[in-house]
Amino acid sequence: MAKDVVTVNSATVACEGIGPDSGHPKVYLTFAPDSRETVCPYCSRTFVLADGAKIAHGH
Repeated sequence: MAKDVVTVNSATVACEGIGPDSGHPKVYLTFAPDSRETVCPYCSRTFVLADGAKIAHGH
């Protein structure tokens, strides 16, 4: 099975699975400060921060 990779522009992403047969509860994922990639713990979908996108760090 091919790895599902999604390029995003936001530092917070939501994942509900890859389709009706492999859905899971919605989870919100954030990128670690030193990483441009995060992986869903349920379905292993990989989210990659787009080139030029910046992670805004809160207070």
